[in-house]
Amino acid sequence: MDICLNTFFLRIIYLVKVAINLIKFVIPIALIIKTAIDLYKNMINSNNETLPNIGKRLLAAIIVFLVPTIIDLVMSSLVKNYKESNNVITTCYEFANLEYIKTLEEEKATEELELYLSEKEKALDEASKRAAAIRKIVESNNVKAEVGEYANNKNKIKCGTGSQYNIGLFNAVRAAGYKTREGVVAAALYVSSYINVHIPYFWSGGHFHTYDGYKDSGDNFIGIPDKWGCNVKMMGPGTDVQKPNQRYPFGTDCSGFIAWAIYNGGYYTGNTGQKLIISTDTPGVISGAGSGSQPETMSFSKAKGKMKPGDIVYKSGHVGLIVQIENNTVYIAEEKGAAYGLIISKTKMGSGSYSHVLLMDKFYENYQKNKPLYIGFS
Repeated sequence: MDICLNTFFLRIIYLVKVAINLIKFVIPIALIIKTAIDLYKNMINSNNETLPNIGKRLLAAIIVFLVPTIIDLVMSSLVKNYKESNNVITTCYEFANLEYIKTLEEEKATEELELYLSEKEKALDEASKRAAAIRKIVESNNVKAEVGEYANNKNKIKCGTGSQYNIGLFNAVRAAGYKTREGVVAAALYVSSYINVHIPYFWSGGHFHTYDGYKDSGDNFIGIPDKWGCNVKMMGPGTDVQKPNQRYPFGTDCSGFIAWAIYNGGYYTGNTGQKLIISTDTPGVISGAGSGSQPETMSFSKAKGKMKPGDIVYKSGHVGLIVQIENNTVYIAEEKGAAYGLIISKTKMGSGSYSHVLLMDKFYENYQKNKPLYIGFS
């Protein structure tokens, strides 16, 4: 079970087991020692008044020892008899030992390293493979989140090629920081200006629909989908340019792109039903974020000095993601429409066509706060 591979969860169970054992032995021993001392005092003083208390303490010592012992025996028995069942508690209880937890942590570290390797490097011996992976991790830490040139509309991403860019995306996000606004910006910049391929605009892409049997949701939002660039039938109602039941190169729309950047910046928790929709009708509303994670909405003309990369700019019917602020210029990654696709645009701070900015601090700090971090591409 996935939860039994979560080392944090296993360590909690392990600590509970240690606590049970401490209770089972330390408290009874302390009670027995106290009883022995009182018994000795009673014998010296030839006084029988404390004997009832001694009896109670001995009984308490036996109970404190027996209860955890019985719990431990029951759990061990359940584990033994139901190893093949789907009972989370009994399955994880079996694996909650330090040796297994340590092995699991080492395996996860190795898996992360191997994400950086080419097929040729994976065939090397273990020492060379590890050295190559560590070199790539060091290189990834030097990735700079800066705006570059975006690919023009003629160089659209080719159908079936998206996943080849995933290691680069993984490196960029890892270097910036998982589950941070910087990680979200790194993901957005990677597809908008790091790679020399153009991501097309596709109305309703990134909004949990199924197109030609392809489910645009959950795990399929993680990484760069091979489906991007493929000719896919538009769902209704479409737009004046992209009409329903006709085929267009698949990608995302404006809010779908921002949701994709958020997921790939480290905010995907492995829940395939996880659903974020940034409203293009009501500024400041993110469906699926929860009340404690909603952004603060401010007039774009008054947000100078407060907005920063990772915040969202809004105008009626459209949103974009701020990826860089330089002097008085705001750089915005946006799926601008069928005629443009994903581009980097720029506007002067406090001016231009955007009406509001969504200050995202609350979102990035609180969104699914206690959920595990996303740790890699499958």
